[in-house]
Amino acid sequence: MNHIFRVLIFVFFSVSLIAQNESNSPYSRFGLGELQNFSSATQSAMGSVGIASYDPLSININNPSSYSSVFSQRFTMQTGAIHTTKLLQTSTQNQFVNSTNFNYLMFAFPLTKFWGASFGLLPFSEMSYSFSDVSYNPSANFLFEGNGGLTRVYFGNAINLNKNLSIGANLNYLFGNLNSTRKVFFNDVSILNTRINDDLNLKGLYIDAGIMYKVKLGKWNSIVGITFDNGSEISAEKKSLIETFRSGGEFELPEDTISFEKQPEGILELPSSIGFGFALNNANWKILVDYKNINWEEYRLLEESDDLKNSSRFGLGFEFIPDKKSINKYYKMIRYRFGLYDAKTYLSLKNNQLDEKAVTLGVGLPLKRSGSLLNLSAEVGQMGTTDEGLIQETFARFKIGFIFSETWFVKRKYN
Repeated sequence: MNHIFRVLIFVFFSVSLIAQNESNSPYSRFGLGELQNFSSATQSAMGSVGIASYDPLSININNPSSYSSVFSQRFTMQTGAIHTTKLLQTSTQNQFVNSTNFNYLMFAFPLTKFWGASFGLLPFSEMSYSFSDVSYNPSANFLFEGNGGLTRVYFGNAINLNKNLSIGANLNYLFGNLNSTRKVFFNDVSILNTRINDDLNLKGLYIDAGIMYKVKLGKWNSIVGITFDNGSEISAEKKSLIETFRSGGEFELPEDTISFEKQPEGILELPSSIGFGFALNNANWKILVDYKNINWEEYRLLEESDDLKNSSRFGLGFEFIPDKKSINKYYKMIRYRFGLYDAKTYLSLKNNQLDEKAVTLGVGLPLKRSGSLLNLSAEVGQMGTTDEGLIQETFARFKIGFIFSETWFVKRKYN
């Protein structure tokens, strides 16, 4: 009963971390919004690597074959939150924006000595933007707004085929709502303003899978990881409303509905992907390298491509533990992490495919007398450019994560 009470407390803590989102990323107007490229606080500190990470103290959704690493007779829960500060810059203007959100909630547990499972709740993408443009017509002001996001629920399994080879897969349910609005405010108050609202609902299943192969290289343990996703089709429904309105201070007063259209159910075609990872580790060091490519040119939403480009990401991460068995010197038990990544996003605007680069660092703080860890990470980087009238985002992301792990289903002989 004590275990159940603790888990409920942490679940409540995780959900309560959801805060008012004040983010404003104009680039989230395209595709499915700003992709989250999920990584836990542990992975974020190491360049967001994970394809070859096989660690019983961390749930690694980036390669589902890692679930078989879960300690026998232990139940693991992992949760966290993220805060992002961005500086949006053009060649003439700049603006700071902030957001704080619940980031993830995951569970993992063994089913047998060779079979592990995991399930959880993760962000997939976020749409959040608001900007105006007066260049179209000097007699009117154009305002573009968007909000919403997609969430991923997964259930995964992994099996050790032998002591070196493991395979695994995630069954994912993707769902959410993306809402975009275009408004025209006329300078002549005798002309009614106009707004067009598009509301998109998405839901459906898709599968991703992974393989890991472990081999000894002298004093080092090495792991090769591969992940793949053949792409999937999920349900998409779109509603469009066009209406006129008058501005009344902070309120918009509807006048007339020009049209309302509910399109027949359509399809979102998700892209295929493949990733490769390599890891080396010993008693003190972990070194991990990742490369992943996603074929976003296959993307179609209601038969529209949005001119997205294939994306790629390279990551490099390190973890150093002076002495994980140290008892009297706590600082020797701390996991010191750092890394970097370089990515090409799926956005290509004015013949520029936008890059994202960052350096990362963090620590893993073990909580004594338990199998738990407090993880902290920071990422500092840039995305985009100010060339050709585009926007450059300079960002700092901070994550806090907690891993709770304790023995379950073992009957105590003594109280």
